[in-house]
Amino acid sequence: MTAVYRILAVIAIFATVVGAVGAAAAQQRKIPVPLSERQGVDINSIDLAQAAGGNVNVEVISACIDGVASFKVVNQGEKWPELGKLRVYQISNGQARELTARTMRFAEGQQASFRMKSQDNSSIGLFVEPSWYDRPFQYDAEVSCGQ
Repeated sequence: MTAVYRILAVIAIFATVVGAVGAAAAQQRKIPVPLSERQGVDINSIDLAQAAGGNVNVEVISACIDGVASFKVVNQGEKWPELGKLRVYQISNGQARELTARTMRFAEGQQASFRMKSQDNSSIGLFVEPSWYDRPFQYDAEVSCGQ
């Protein structure tokens, strides 16, 4: 019976040491700062309450992080009634070239995040385009990570 107590004591000591080391290691790790709380971040709200068929109310958070344009689109309104597109452009010398488009139907509170490395000294622009509402083209966010 004493052998069992010794084994239990060893296990308890081992668990205590591992727990303490694990907690210390967790405290030393860098916890990432949310994009919206970083320095140099732009936050743009888009509220198209007159949109026929459904309101568009999104927040676009954009920043340049380590030379990479970062975007986070947050639907602050209701579920989108139809698909919409997030269009990403490279802007250089006043000329825009579409790099990609992501088709989405945002749910209430849904978020979409993506990062793009800009080439040369160009900027990266984002345009939110709901399919059920014809809105004039204007960048909802623009990030310049020029060196």
